[in-house]
Amino acid sequence: MAMSKILIIDDDGDFVHLLSEDLVSYGQFTVLTATTKGDETFILKNEMVSLVVVDIDAHHIDRCAFLSLMSSTYPNIPCIILTRKNLAQSGSIDETYCKDSIFSYMTKPADMQKIGGAILEGLYRLDENDFTPGICAARLLHLLNSENKTGRIQVKFGTKKQGLLDVDNGVLVNAFCEDKEGEDAAREIISWPPLGFKFENLPEGNRSKKISPQFFKDIPVMMKAQTAELPGKLDEMSIVPDLQQKIKLFIVDDSRMMRKVVSNVFENDETVEVVGEAANGEEALQILPQLKPDVVTLDVQMPVMDGLTTLKHMMIQVPTPTVMLSAYTREGSEVTYDALKYGAVDFVAKPSNQAGLDLSEQKKEILNKIHLAAGVELGALKYIRTVKKDKETAHDQGVCETIIAIGAAEGGYGTLLKIIPHLPPSPTTTYLVSLYASPEHVDSFVDYLQKYSVVEVRRAKSNVPAQGGVCYVASGEEYLSVHDEGANGLDLHLSQAPFAGRRGSINMLMFSVAEIMKQHSMGIILTGLGNDGIEGLSEINRVGGKAIVQSPKGCLYREMPEMALAEFSDAQVVPDTGIAGVVQEFIASK
Repeated sequence: MAMSKILIIDDDGDFVHLLSEDLVSYGQFTVLTATTKGDETFILKNEMVSLVVVDIDAHHIDRCAFLSLMSSTYPNIPCIILTRKNLAQSGSIDETYCKDSIFSYMTKPADMQKIGGAILEGLYRLDENDFTPGICAARLLHLLNSENKTGRIQVKFGTKKQGLLDVDNGVLVNAFCEDKEGEDAAREIISWPPLGFKFENLPEGNRSKKISPQFFKDIPVMMKAQTAELPGKLDEMSIVPDLQQKIKLFIVDDSRMMRKVVSNVFENDETVEVVGEAANGEEALQILPQLKPDVVTLDVQMPVMDGLTTLKHMMIQVPTPTVMLSAYTREGSEVTYDALKYGAVDFVAKPSNQAGLDLSEQKKEILNKIHLAAGVELGALKYIRTVKKDKETAHDQGVCETIIAIGAAEGGYGTLLKIIPHLPPSPTTTYLVSLYASPEHVDSFVDYLQKYSVVEVRRAKSNVPAQGGVCYVASGEEYLSVHDEGANGLDLHLSQAPFAGRRGSINMLMFSVAEIMKQHSMGIILTGLGNDGIEGLSEINRVGGKAIVQSPKGCLYREMPEMALAEFSDAQVVPDTGIAGVVQEFIASK
């Protein structure tokens, strides 16, 4: 197994030596060092670096140039910023509202153990794709203010929105965004998620002050005040939750000990309050209407009424965001897919210290799942009935004339379970799906979908004809594309993604579909993190195809659809339960 490469950038030889020794002792890292000017650029270009630790105040580092390089050229490499100037909090910005998911900040001198912990956390988040590459504009402005920097910051949101921030002696003096200038432009740019940026000299004559000093001081307040102020279709954007209001959690499990274990996860957490417990589903259904919790955790195996039966009743009587918390609800299991189909928004295994599992990481995962579930709107919760496919049922399959390309990342299982079983079995329409899940879990998901879907569902394979009436599913760790073989029709090509962690499978799929199918194509962006698929969807839109984006209101992970909506003013926004119907209308129009 290849070890992760950690790059340490610092001019303090003693510190570099101590940290290197400490990291090597873990037995899972290869340590690279950059102690003189230019070393870091050479190493980043020639090595597959997994994470960077940098002293941003080192003499051979140009702070702005380095942050620009990392956020724009190497956005998917987590970066731990060490600083000697006590800037770990970057002024008074509230970390809850202004968080660079790709960066973390520590004041130097720092405890080696803490740095090691931060590195492990950064690599964990990288593996889980739990970050948004880039740096927040508000954070960047505070960093520039700390060193009285003068210059112009260029930022881009997607491929169409661009912004400029002019800084004079560390103070924001002007901003430009589309037809906006001054404070209006600055507000929009600050509302964007973490992005890459480029820093250049401030043009002469551009130092007129269009922004008051008070505006800069109010940036932390503005970060808290933002709700639906992202660009694009504002009514479809997610709203920053009111973190002053605790999430009310209800725990359903027949084991008193397990209810206590789950409750203890939130014992010291100020954002979640356990408001009730139940030992079985029947008891839970009696209590839920009175308590009206924000989120429910639900076991599967219980006496009186089991978890899946309870879930069906809940979605009909008292729809509540529900996270399945059971030994049975692991990725790839049929019980998990059943629960998601019945209306659960997510799943997680019960905490256990067996098999060498890290209990603290499990608790952190549970906490994260509860926060995500609390953000799902009630209107998106539905028990979708599906009928097991009759073994004798067979639909005509023919020559592919239309292709529907679907991209889903985190939260994709539940969303696709509301779409694929209901897709029309048109003999001239091929469905291609890229799902960010491991290949073996995609295999089990395809087997499950095949039992309940009207269309034929198959695992995508290379060098097979793209047949109409079939839905092919690929893992996000693979590149699925369609090729025109002339008289032989269309073929599918499947290959291992060369850099799976960097994400690009959805873009690759949609680019190939756009090139061949033109106006006979539809691209659909579903739940997930990051921006994979946005450029591909743009290309489908450009050649005359149809662009569909899942409504973020019903997404467990809203970032991918939100960024797509910011990019496409004419994209059709559809809840997951309505997408199959929109597809049917599109096919009928061809």
